[in-house]
Amino acid sequence: MKIMRSDQISISQLTVLNTSMILGLSILTLPRATSEKIGTPDVWMSIIIAGLISVLLAVVCAKVSRRFPGETLFDYNNQIVGKAIGMAFSVVFCVYYILMAAFEVRMQAEVIRQFLLDQTPIEVTMIVFLIVAGYLLLGQINPIARLMEFLLPITYISILFVMLLSIQDFDINKLRPVLSEGIRPVFSGLLSTALSYSGFECIMVFSAFVDKPKKMVLSAIIGVALIIVLYTINAVIVIDVLGVSEASTLTWPTLELIKNVEMAGFFLENFEVIFIAVWLVEIFTTYIVSHYIASLGISKMFGININYVHIGLLVVIYFVGIYPSDLNGSIKLGELIGNLSLFTAGIMPILLLLIATLRKRGRIP
Repeated sequence: MKIMRSDQISISQLTVLNTSMILGLSILTLPRATSEKIGTPDVWMSIIIAGLISVLLAVVCAKVSRRFPGETLFDYNNQIVGKAIGMAFSVVFCVYYILMAAFEVRMQAEVIRQFLLDQTPIEVTMIVFLIVAGYLLLGQINPIARLMEFLLPITYISILFVMLLSIQDFDINKLRPVLSEGIRPVFSGLLSTALSYSGFECIMVFSAFVDKPKKMVLSAIIGVALIIVLYTINAVIVIDVLGVSEASTLTWPTLELIKNVEMAGFFLENFEVIFIAVWLVEIFTTYIVSHYIASLGISKMFGININYVHIGLLVVIYFVGIYPSDLNGSIKLGELIGNLSLFTAGIMPILLLLIATLRKRGRIP
């Protein structure tokens, strides 16, 4: 794969793409998912441990990609494990990101229907979302990276600011005693927590476009670390204010928390609407990254012009996203994606790095 100068991205843009890919729906659902599994206020510990594991896996992704500068996963996996297995890896990777894109577009429609436009069919919301995304996708990687570089600082700070408004009811004593039931509950929630960090494996695709591949490891660490900070703050505030039992029963605990924010004399009201508006930007960026990676993979595997793949996938993603009959069905789709990420973000990068090292494939960093 030959990368044109116009397609190159900076190392900071790689960091932004990585962070934007991870930061999506989980900011709304993570407190519920972890509370259900752990059942104690020690949710924050599980989030930090899972985050550190994700950092290590992100470093693995960066290290294997650094051995093949200018090449994506879809190029170098054939060199590492052979054409047949490499093709299978590529297909799984593409299916994973197609499902991810469908899940994101469906869940944003569900949130909009519940909190903003309760009379608007989710089909309409999904179609509008896809049309806007399709326009950006046709511009290829560079405009996508520049847009995310502009949007991420705004959305990250805005989400953090709105969440911190809830600390007026914060009481540190509600998080005590630490490890009241031992360390076992913390580890029991690691799997569901770790799934919320999935997405960092996009490094193995975007590394081909980076102008300074030697700095990819640092980029991977920073990208995931930014998510650890936000997830931890989110979980601590939600669990402290709402409590473990309530957080585990609410579909969108973070939004329910923000709905109760009241600031006397403040010039803004309806903070949940502000939060949703900012959050939708992040969902949009997560969708764009997922769609682009799936399109790139299909384009490279079958030799199809990537713009044709972009357009075709809009239709495929719509029908996959609309398939679940209700919100519970959509959540089950998310669970399927999470389980699939155990392979795409965990097993596969480790295997590729191990085999590439043993077979001495690629450049030795």
